[in-house]
Amino acid sequence: MAANINTSMTSAPALHKRGGIHGTIVGAIGTDIVTGVLAQGERLPSDQEMMARFQASRTALREALKVLSSKGLIESRQRAGTRVRPRSDWDLLDLDVLSWHTPESISESFAADLVELRQLIEPVAAKLAADRATSDDLTRIEAAYLRMAANVDDYEGFYAADVAFHLAVLGASRNQLVQRLAGIIGTVLNLSFSLQSQVRIPLRESLESHYQVFEGIRDRNRRGAERAMRITIRRGRNTLSQMSAIRRKSSQQTG
Repeated sequence: MAANINTSMTSAPALHKRGGIHGTIVGAIGTDIVTGVLAQGERLPSDQEMMARFQASRTALREALKVLSSKGLIESRQRAGTRVRPRSDWDLLDLDVLSWHTPESISESFAADLVELRQLIEPVAAKLAADRATSDDLTRIEAAYLRMAANVDDYEGFYAADVAFHLAVLGASRNQLVQRLAGIIGTVLNLSFSLQSQVRIPLRESLESHYQVFEGIRDRNRRGAERAMRITIRRGRNTLSQMSAIRRKSSQQTG
């Protein structure tokens, strides 16, 4: 599984990663909802059951449920109780909601959506970086690439360096709004790499396009950097397609 990423460029850390019972409840129930343990439309357990599960006060539970409600995951109604809202209501760009997905809970269509989000943002960021990257930016991008090259036999180390590479490119765009998307893109990358690691493709195959991204930025070649980033993302998309095919075949064999 891909290593955890640094999302320090976002405005606040993911709530469920904060200490205390409040964060524990938010993370546990949020994960149950996103992974389908609690189905859409299903009623949540009673307050008494959840207070017993988490050894929490009613106040802590209610505050946690407010957080989940703000993310679009649940809704409470008099006499109807608290129920899981349809996925179409979820705030899928929320860092918590994204991070609560697991490889098993990500549908083929959502995996495709993750790739499309990257295609919309990262090639443009690479093009901007070719104009604006500082010497420190170039050092960070190159260092991440070299860590990738040094970890071609270690999936976890490779993908951690790969995430660092893409976040460094986003930072080098010097666009404040693009930089603020680093947390979202980083979480998307973590999900994508978790999926890709199941296919176990040779990691060395993606090194060339990553180097071309770095080379394009270093040489102030805007088109080259953008094109190389599109190729890099396309490779990831192809890997996810392979994984989807494996899933369908496995489903047919067990069906």
